[in-house]
Amino acid sequence: MPLSLKVDDINSRPHAADTLPEAFNLRCQDAWQLCGEGIFSWSVFRFYRARLLTQTGVFNPAKPFLLDLHYLRTLMGQQIVSTSMDEMARLNVLTQEQRDSWTQALAEIMPDVCLGDRLLGWFIPDSHVEFYSATHALGHIKDPEFVRMFSAIWLDDRTRSPALRQALLGQKSDAIAPQSTPVLTSAAGI
Repeated sequence: MPLSLKVDDINSRPHAADTLPEAFNLRCQDAWQLCGEGIFSWSVFRFYRARLLTQTGVFNPAKPFLLDLHYLRTLMGQQIVSTSMDEMARLNVLTQEQRDSWTQALAEIMPDVCLGDRLLGWFIPDSHVEFYSATHALGHIKDPEFVRMFSAIWLDDRTRSPALRQALLGQKSDAIAPQSTPVLTSAAGI
């Protein structure tokens, strides 16, 4: 079922940013609730708006979750891969085999993005991550260690953006006011 409306905005029409990608909805019919959202910035540059969604609205690293990124600038796919791998290596000890394998896998999945583009990661702990754009499935990486280490970029206590982490987890933050209201799903497929 697609994500559609915020409870406090029930009379408004849904925005594309409030719905989940159709390719994801075809694969997963579960209802999702917003934990929180925030903006990732570096220096004066805003890179993306991130949302964390779970089936309960509360983050549990042992349960499936979604990271939904809406890009606020153009980035090359290779730049996303390189930065992701550097952050994973900063937070964890990676073997050379993991680094090489995951770099290649991400490079095959990660597209170049422009202002307004969207990437969604569906994290299934102890299994895999599936990646989606706004319009189609991009691929997956089946490795429980990758799931844990990749999600740490945003959710680990040592993240480069603690304010964003707090906002994603629905805690008080300066990144952006987290959503405290649950998200409704719609059987009508809005």
